[in-house]
Amino acid sequence: MTQSSQTFTDVLSDSLAILQAASLRKTQSRVELLKALIAQHGPFSVEELHQQVKFKKVDLATVYRCLTVFESVGLVKRCDFGDGVARYEIHHGSSHHHHHVICKICRKSENIDDCEVQRLEQLVLSKGYSQITHYLEFFGICQKCS
Repeated sequence: MTQSSQTFTDVLSDSLAILQAASLRKTQSRVELLKALIAQHGPFSVEELHQQVKFKKVDLATVYRCLTVFESVGLVKRCDFGDGVARYEIHHGSSHHHHHVICKICRKSENIDDCEVQRLEQLVLSKGYSQITHYLEFFGICQKCS
């Protein structure tokens, strides 16, 4: 089952199982951050994510710490849009692979679910490389900013 066909509850349950498998506590802060990441998917800056969380005990430092933990166990993926701001989105391995297109003016991002680069990965595999990853982001000006 791919992430796109999973419900919010399924993704949250899977995410909490990943935390448990890594012997990490299921704190209310972590649960609330996961809910925010799953509900909107992202990618979000730390500040944007902090603003979305309704649980008042989640301060900015807690968001940073939780995202570091989530990234270390593969729950989130860090996105670099070339502006010096780290953004994070929920991530479950290679089950939901996508790229982004980012507006150079307003920084709005949209997912691109199609990946033509996967054919090139096969070429690299045929050359004997393993554990291949790639990141591809497109930059342009959205219709609203044009």
